[in-house]
Amino acid sequence: MYLISFLMCTLAVISCPAQQSSSDQQSNSDQHSVSDQLMLTTDSVGPRRFVAVHGRRSAIMGYPETGLEVWAYPFQILSNYQIGFLPQGATTASDGRRFLRRIIYRPEAITRIYIGSDYIVRETLFTPLDEPGAILRYEVEGKPVDIQIHFTPVLNLMWPGAIGGQFAEWNSDLPGYVLSEPTQEFSASIASSEIVAHDTTVNSALRTATGVLFSIRPVAKVSGAPAAATIYVALEPEHSKDSSAAVRSLSSHRDDMETQAVKHYAELQQTALRIRTPDEDVNRALEWAEVALDQAWVCNPQLGCGIVAGYGPSRDARRPQYDWFFAGDGLVAANALLSAGEYSRAREELQFIVKYQDPKTGMIWHELSQSAGLIDWKKYPYMYVHVDISFDYLNTVARYVELSGDTAFASDHWSSIAAAYKYCQTVIQASDHLPHIPADKEGGDEQDRPGDDLSLSSSWVAATNSFAELAAVAAHPELVDDASKANQLARVAIATRYWDSEHQFWIEGHTRSGKPIFGWRKGPGQAIVQNIFSPEENDELLNEIASSDFQTDWGTRSVAARSAIYDPDSYGKGSVWALGTSETAATFWQEHRPTIAYAIWSALRRWNALDSLGHLHEVMAGNYYHEETESVPEQTWSSAGVLDAAVVGLLGLDVQGAQNGVVFAPHIPADWDHTSIENIRLPRSTLAFTLSQDMNEIDLYIRNDGAPVKVMFEPQIPIGADGIEAKCEDRSVPAHPELFPEDEHVKVEIGAQSGTTHCYVRFAGGVSVFMKQPALQLGDTSTAIKITNIRLQNHNLLINADVNASGSPIFFIQTQWKFVKAEGASVSPLSNHCYEVMMQTSSASTNSPGFVRSHAEIELGEK
Repeated sequence: MYLISFLMCTLAVISCPAQQSSSDQQSNSDQHSVSDQLMLTTDSVGPRRFVAVHGRRSAIMGYPETGLEVWAYPFQILSNYQIGFLPQGATTASDGRRFLRRIIYRPEAITRIYIGSDYIVRETLFTPLDEPGAILRYEVEGKPVDIQIHFTPVLNLMWPGAIGGQFAEWNSDLPGYVLSEPTQEFSASIASSEIVAHDTTVNSALRTATGVLFSIRPVAKVSGAPAAATIYVALEPEHSKDSSAAVRSLSSHRDDMETQAVKHYAELQQTALRIRTPDEDVNRALEWAEVALDQAWVCNPQLGCGIVAGYGPSRDARRPQYDWFFAGDGLVAANALLSAGEYSRAREELQFIVKYQDPKTGMIWHELSQSAGLIDWKKYPYMYVHVDISFDYLNTVARYVELSGDTAFASDHWSSIAAAYKYCQTVIQASDHLPHIPADKEGGDEQDRPGDDLSLSSSWVAATNSFAELAAVAAHPELVDDASKANQLARVAIATRYWDSEHQFWIEGHTRSGKPIFGWRKGPGQAIVQNIFSPEENDELLNEIASSDFQTDWGTRSVAARSAIYDPDSYGKGSVWALGTSETAATFWQEHRPTIAYAIWSALRRWNALDSLGHLHEVMAGNYYHEETESVPEQTWSSAGVLDAAVVGLLGLDVQGAQNGVVFAPHIPADWDHTSIENIRLPRSTLAFTLSQDMNEIDLYIRNDGAPVKVMFEPQIPIGADGIEAKCEDRSVPAHPELFPEDEHVKVEIGAQSGTTHCYVRFAGGVSVFMKQPALQLGDTSTAIKITNIRLQNHNLLINADVNASGSPIFFIQTQWKFVKAEGASVSPLSNHCYEVMMQTSSASTNSPGFVRSHAEIELGEK
């Protein structure tokens, strides 16, 4: 269990100058208040509670069981960092892991609290924003205790690079250990002025220990204050002759660096897209997703700055999962940054990706280890291997230009854009106008490696459209028609090549010999929203993907439970991916199935408390709620997907910077009475939306801090509502209903001038369907109701759903209409025109996850 604390306290490790103006004090107080608001804490510590503290040039991370590791890119400085406690008069230190009771997560630092019989130790882990080092501070309350530190010196490059001949030597001037290697180009230090005992590093034939042990004695510098000690870990600049310079810098600037980090995250929260809803779990998940994206920004002295794929413990010889650069992951993150209005950072990431584009072929690279700048990385088979990333690159660049309004980017980087498109064209076969994966390359499916797949073909449809848009912006009109023709040819080919009429579901690809591959895979949502398949086929797909074969209480399975290839513990054939779940939710929102979309998306909120608080794992098992064996505890694209889907789908926010306009088409659940969004950025304006809703009215206040903006306001209203009218500033404006089988919207065009604009939409009648998320604990199976489709025929609400006999078959409806009768369900009235609906199970047989497909009809009449 984890709790959110709003106590107005500050980190003990942060000290302020003695002389401060009242304005400075207020500023610091505000910054610390933001840190407090974002604070997460847990007393579920266990051996598997991952922690990671992130700077741009360094990181501390690890599990209690296996110890911490410290990185200062591109080097791992140490590993297996563990602590023990030696009270006065004792001869044997106790293992600190036995006393770990609580962990406090803040964006800028993590504090682990150890509770002994008569003492409490607070261990605060901190990495500076822009320095290659780490600071570990200890505070002791109660009886005095020495702290023993055990670690393994490393000073070696990230996988697959390596340097040999590392040596750890005690240096009494620090005091501490200096790590070096024979070329004397690189060195690092682990030091503390509170060291009272240490292992020698004499080259003895009798020494068998692989690690190093030293003890620190915390001292109270001020009467009444806790006894404190600090350990500094620092990587020296390349070719440095002073082995203590970096440690001295960390020590002398520690307070400033800690204050800078607090200020940085306060500014991030104040300037990034800020979303507030009545659900604090939603607010927290979105705020921390933005923090996680910021913490993925890493600067490598040889390679430059870019987004890493995540953070996890080292595996197989200094290979942290995944604290290195992947262009595909970076593009997913860039899309989330665009949704959050972080255009500058998204631009920097795109430029980082362009920097390593293959100059010969135009192909976009796959991955760069942190050590790639010190070895001949191109000799390794990892850089130019993924065909699909070049397609994704074009789509992300087009989205960047559209949202940000930075049309100059397309012109300035036209050679890169054209080269990437040319590479994509090289894998298109004239026989079917679709991409095929060369034998020496890979697509998105790294396990089965098909010859072609639906995901890549769908990306080609998107890429041709993106390239046409970019060519128009960059003044290359002669290329627009060719790309548009390629788009149409691909759409026609996909509709026939990838549809399985026997199963009424898509084929995911073909083997290299041309044999169709069918496995009931979830597949790419963009193939649905592109309307490549017929409306009837799209409905078949959406109904199946919404079912309990795909949906669990914690997200979407990558392969249906009915599939012959389904393996709930497989990384790629049945597990639940956070990114795949977010994409699925976004698809259902785009296809106007908002009730199902929100249920899918909100299942991911639970992941925030699973391991590293505020961050999301990579993948869960398919049958039981727990992380899959290979899963990485902090996966950047998991957090990115949650944020992107919420902005694009839940909020329906589409910034059109190039046209100086915004589409705001929210799908706000009926049980939310308000939602607000701040810091919506356009080239010449910044907007804030405040929306409130009740049974028959939606109010919108727009605050515009810049030039006039056209806002297309298209809110969801109850299905079947009528009597629609809209006013802006007490003037009637046209309101156009948009009707979909499971969704109804009103379209209102608003000219938002500088200042505040108020508009409202009124309506009568209709019905809204919503669900509450069930409680879920580790090890649980999926039992909650899975609605597969909703229809309203006259005043009859038709619901299809999968129901589990062991779970709750409940959902809710809200309507001003009168309840008449129900078949296949029992309906109980609640307050405020709200009803609880309990689906009844049918006589049909259960599927493999234990669900029965059920149907209910609820007749409603006018009041």
